[in-house]
Amino acid sequence: MAKKDDTYLIMPKIHSEYNVDDLENALTEKASEILTDEEGESPSFIFLSGGFFDVQGFAYSALRAWKGAAKPSAKDSGRRPLLEATFASLSVYLSSLLSLQSDFYYAYQEVKEILLEKKREDLWAIISEKLPFISLPPKEMYGKQVSPISPYFVIQQDDELILGELYPSVYLTNIIKSIKSRFFVFFQFEGYTAFGFFDSLPPRENFGFEEATREFDREISPENLVKYVKKAKNLKEVLIALIHAHNNAFLEQFLIEDYETLLRKLLGDEL
Repeated sequence: MAKKDDTYLIMPKIHSEYNVDDLENALTEKASEILTDEEGESPSFIFLSGGFFDVQGFAYSALRAWKGAAKPSAKDSGRRPLLEATFASLSVYLSSLLSLQSDFYYAYQEVKEILLEKKREDLWAIISEKLPFISLPPKEMYGKQVSPISPYFVIQQDDELILGELYPSVYLTNIIKSIKSRFFVFFQFEGYTAFGFFDSLPPRENFGFEEATREFDREISPENLVKYVKKAKNLKEVLIALIHAHNNAFLEQFLIEDYETLLRKLLGDEL
């Protein structure tokens, strides 16, 4: 087998240097506060929100609280942002699958409501046993039930937020040896998305599942976003503020010019 190296990795580069430090700090501190457990431990995390740029590019803003992670820089400090490149590229790959997962979830709920309204609990019992719209772990992780389409399984989900874990078949540890966990969240808000990746599973009650989020109804400015996020009661509201911050270029933005090369490695196509 050929010796592996990281020369194929496409590192993020600076796309926009403008950054409101107070907003970045408020977002990072609130995320850490919300994810802290009863023992006072908060997982390492990276949150990012972005969108496609050109043909194979992905531009994003990020929040970082991951020990040892290197932030993309214009200077060659000797430390490469491998973790950020990995998660940014995975976000591109997972976003389309998770959007489909959300569509399935809506359909699943609508079918349930229609059948129960028509007093067809018998049909609903059949559908609920089959779980046709919910991704399942692979055979090695969940008996004989196998997911045919996705590289992850869902831990919990509502209309806006998905908490999941990647399969071992996503070869993260072949890229970054220190990654021991595969937990992630995917959030959709007004047509935009945000991702979060963790090195351990945070307290689930703080995610905001099945909770209504506060509307951000003020002028979009760094000051108003700071006020909003400081009162955030769950992770969903932090991610709403991150999406607004990215869309309005209040945080540094970084660009991966070719995410497909890294994705082929992460998914094992070239191992």
